[in-house]
Amino acid sequence: MKIKLLSLLIITLFFKIDCYSQKSNEFRTYFGIIDSKLLRSENLDGGATYNNENSYEFGIKYLRKLTPKLSIETGINFMSSKVKINPNLIGANIEPYYENLKMVSIPMYINYSIGKYFFLNGGPILDFQNSTELFDSQSGFGYGIGFGGKYSFDKFLIYLNPNFKRHSVVPFEKENYHQKLTEFGIQLGIGYEF
Repeated sequence: MKIKLLSLLIITLFFKIDCYSQKSNEFRTYFGIIDSKLLRSENLDGGATYNNENSYEFGIKYLRKLTPKLSIETGINFMSSKVKINPNLIGANIEPYYENLKMVSIPMYINYSIGKYFFLNGGPILDFQNSTELFDSQSGFGYGIGFGGKYSFDKFLIYLNPNFKRHSVVPFEKENYHQKLTEFGIQLGIGYEF
């Protein structure tokens, strides 16, 4: 009798927990267009100028709910840009040339839901530049902040996430007048809650 009662209690408890459980994991994938620039804290006289063109990003995110409104957000982001380098040599006519800027980033964000349709996200970013370095390396720690909107249906969602990122705030290799990649972007993505 005790075994039957204990079994019934465990089964009832299991179904009760399952009925009240919420989706606490979320997987997202996205593509983004960005306006990026390599900036210095001071302008250098006679230095080359750098203009980023054709910048984009794509990646995946994983969100884990801590509370109904608060989640931790991580993932992997791939960024690509063409950097037009204009040498500034007096008396010489040197044509501008292009170099690729490619970077892998791992965000470590906090995501806070505002109501049913909006959210804020932000936190530190760990960056690894994996392209030629004719400009200062962007590998190091940076940060990102953003806000966005989302719409859920069943277990799926679509979202839009405008954001700002600053890379190499704490670079792995410090240079004098270190360039810092700064981005304004917008990500469009889909997600799955489970």
